[in-house]
Amino acid sequence: MNSIKPILLIIAIYSSSALADYKPSTSSEMVIETITVNANGSNTSHYEDLTRIDTQKGVDNDSQQDISYNNKTETVKILEAYTLQADGRKIKVPKEGIRTTDDPLSLGAPIFSETKHKIVIFPEVKIGSRLYLKYSSVEHTPRFKGQFHTARFFSPHFILKNYQINLIVSKKLPVQVDTNGMEGGLVKEINGQKFYHYAFKYDVAIPPEDGQTSIVDYGSYFTASSFKDHLELGRAYQKGIESKTKVTPEIQALADKLTKGMADQKSQVDALYQWVSKNIRYVAVYLGNGGVVPHEAQTILSNRYGDCKDHAVILETLLKAKGIASSPALINLGDAYTLPKLAVMAPQNHVINYVPSLDIYLDATAQLAPYGTLPMQDMDKPVILTALGRIGHTPKMKAKDNLIATKVDITIANDGSMTGTSHSQMTGAVEVMYRGVQSEETDFEDEALAKSRLSSFGETGLGRITASDPLNLAKPFVESTTFTLDPTSNFPGPGAIKIPVGLAAGAIAKLGKHKPRDVIKFPIVCYSNTMEETYTLTFPTSTQITRIPSDVNYQNSSISYIATYHLNGNKVEVFRRYQAENETHVCDARSNERKLAFFKVLQRDLKNQIFYDYWKN
Repeated sequence: MNSIKPILLIIAIYSSSALADYKPSTSSEMVIETITVNANGSNTSHYEDLTRIDTQKGVDNDSQQDISYNNKTETVKILEAYTLQADGRKIKVPKEGIRTTDDPLSLGAPIFSETKHKIVIFPEVKIGSRLYLKYSSVEHTPRFKGQFHTARFFSPHFILKNYQINLIVSKKLPVQVDTNGMEGGLVKEINGQKFYHYAFKYDVAIPPEDGQTSIVDYGSYFTASSFKDHLELGRAYQKGIESKTKVTPEIQALADKLTKGMADQKSQVDALYQWVSKNIRYVAVYLGNGGVVPHEAQTILSNRYGDCKDHAVILETLLKAKGIASSPALINLGDAYTLPKLAVMAPQNHVINYVPSLDIYLDATAQLAPYGTLPMQDMDKPVILTALGRIGHTPKMKAKDNLIATKVDITIANDGSMTGTSHSQMTGAVEVMYRGVQSEETDFEDEALAKSRLSSFGETGLGRITASDPLNLAKPFVESTTFTLDPTSNFPGPGAIKIPVGLAAGAIAKLGKHKPRDVIKFPIVCYSNTMEETYTLTFPTSTQITRIPSDVNYQNSSISYIATYHLNGNKVEVFRRYQAENETHVCDARSNERKLAFFKVLQRDLKNQIFYDYWKN
């Protein structure tokens, strides 16, 4: 059930000034949860919450609360709700202030579900108001038959003054409990039940940081599960899909048609993957137990749509039709890079395919990812390989495989205006990202798109951007541009000019616009990639170039950067190459220090100028 979740903290110490500047919109004064679990995994929860509104943003965004639940497997009842004012007045939420609605996205594609929402609208909310909510929830049909699992991951970015959780479990169900940063444990065993109590208190909210990983990787948590381990959870998922991968005559005929004339397995897998990626629309359908059980492959094929589980099932079935074994891989699509100690579904929220004979992972929902390439959010992640009964790990990014290479030619006129062209080619996960950018930009007018990109580099002018079809995965993705730029320095000279970017992808220039934090307290997401840029600037023959920048050669344990400048008559040839090679996608404070040290070098190089004067005969 995706209901209101308590949020909390761990942690480290910020400077007093940073803490003073950070103020969350709300703070939780009390959360008390009591969960009673039966021998068959069904359970009843009682939830009590008191939240204080601390800012106008809290008034605007948090004056109503949303409790979501599956209408087929759960029931929710609001027991009490009111606004408590600073003067002691208690304003009860009226009957019409509690509404049951459908999932907003179920009214049309791309999501259909039996999710319902209890919306509680609190009256007379202002800064300083306290919102009290008490409700009960009954999960009469567990997501996995005979099993129970739950997880709470607490954010350090919110205040939680008094959080308590009581877990009462039938001794017939072998539930394990694991916590971090909490006090408590098993209290007693009586009448065939085990009683657990845990508490947490934290009075200081820590400011969030750009690029930090999920709180699953470092925060305090409460988890409980009747699964022995992640492999048993995987077997339970696999049991739910085994009947869904039947090879029907229509599926067999399609698989044969798509792989006709292909003798090698790699080509067959590529063809089947590309077909699913292009032809099965992403539409989430959470009906009944659809949150963990996909539809039958034939149904998916007939409808031509489905969610991630459905994409994985239809691809697995097409592969099976060609005698190619594969396994679903449960994975986190996001910024969580670890699995909890106990087997709970969180943070696993996505399903992809793994082909063991080729040792390759495929995400058929990633419509813009060529064969053999995963989106960044799928990479360097632990996965549960449900059909193989083992834990796997998706590949991490390698700098050599994730490249953006750009060539720019610019000619400067006597008045300082410039005309130019650029050509960029991308590979790896970087290519997937740029394909996504291109697909989103297809509806923009050329002029507006060009002006927007030029503005991001502090330049003005006109131009046109053309790129490969982002949906054509069989061809490399390239982007080409033509452009004219307004003068950025005085002509005729004497003067100086920085290396203009024009309409080129400008990956290195973009890198120079985002300074790393001076200090980080949380792990951050970091990628390995390479950026290569070659610029040729042709100056008017009436000018004399008097000085060009010095070469740069910088390297630390994870970052290398070189920049070379060469004068050839009235042309200046510039080559820049940045490469980051990280051991994992999760970087710590020392990694950030290295990024910060490099950033200073990069900014200095990007500020370098070419000096010129009148040509002297």
